[in-house]
Amino acid sequence: MNINSNRKTMKRFTLLFTIAAAIVVLSVNTGCNKEDEPILPTIKLNQTDGYISGDIEAAYADTLRFGITIDYNGTDNLVKFQLERDSELLVDSTINTTQFIFEYSGLKNVNDKEVWKFITTDFAGNTVTDSVTITGAFGEISAFSSIIVGAQNNTSVPGFASFSNNLVTLYSIADAFNHQADIDLFCFYENTTSHVNLMTLAAPGSNITGIFGGDYDPSNYTTKNVTYFSKTTLTAAEFDAVSNDAVILASFDPNNKFKKAKLLTAGEVYAIKLQSGKYGLLKIAAVTGTEDGTLEFAAKIQK
Repeated sequence: MNINSNRKTMKRFTLLFTIAAAIVVLSVNTGCNKEDEPILPTIKLNQTDGYISGDIEAAYADTLRFGITIDYNGTDNLVKFQLERDSELLVDSTINTTQFIFEYSGLKNVNDKEVWKFITTDFAGNTVTDSVTITGAFGEISAFSSIIVGAQNNTSVPGFASFSNNLVTLYSIADAFNHQADIDLFCFYENTTSHVNLMTLAAPGSNITGIFGGDYDPSNYTTKNVTYFSKTTLTAAEFDAVSNDAVILASFDPNNKFKKAKLLTAGEVYAIKLQSGKYGLLKIAAVTGTEDGTLEFAAKIQK
């Protein structure tokens, strides 16, 4: 008997056995991995025009319309649907179905970016999330850090202002009469037995009488622009941080608008709407004196 030949045969047998065993183990492990991987529900966003199905840009207050269809994995019913915007939970629905169809509409907020998340969970505890990001396509603004206007008896500081052509232009009462179509506001002080307005901003269309007098009185204008004022809750610091028109538009309250802003105090912030249709913000910086005094404010106006 050839001992070397037997040894070679045994080595071949051992090698083949080892390879076979490894293949069996690999096959078993692979089979287990595939079997253990869960089959997840699917989330689909409506692709039809008018619906948002992916990341987009939107202007402030644009309508954001979503259509969501969720299908189960073929085995485990869907049991929960949640909708979040910037981590705020807007919808939290308990369900028990194989398919869930849902529609939701919202408005673009003032954030530069907002993230909408659609989350579903099935009976087996599988959770799937889809999301879209809405980037703000906000309008540019013109910023004016210090505008000083004089009250009605101030002969050295002009009291009439225009925001035309993305500029701020100040006029005396006489010059303003010759630029009626450009005048957006004027300053006056009033403290009488009948009217206590103190330092005030108004516009020719506010129909203010008994303040200026003479031929150049705004009540004699043939073109009388109207500016609406809406007092806001914005702080001076929040005003300073405004870099586009989103916060400006959000701050104007059409149900709380007036044709004058009176009793002005440093630190207050007003939203305004000009005759041109543009919106803006005014931050009161300083109030000095009375009928011959001055008013200083900063302004941010849509371009």
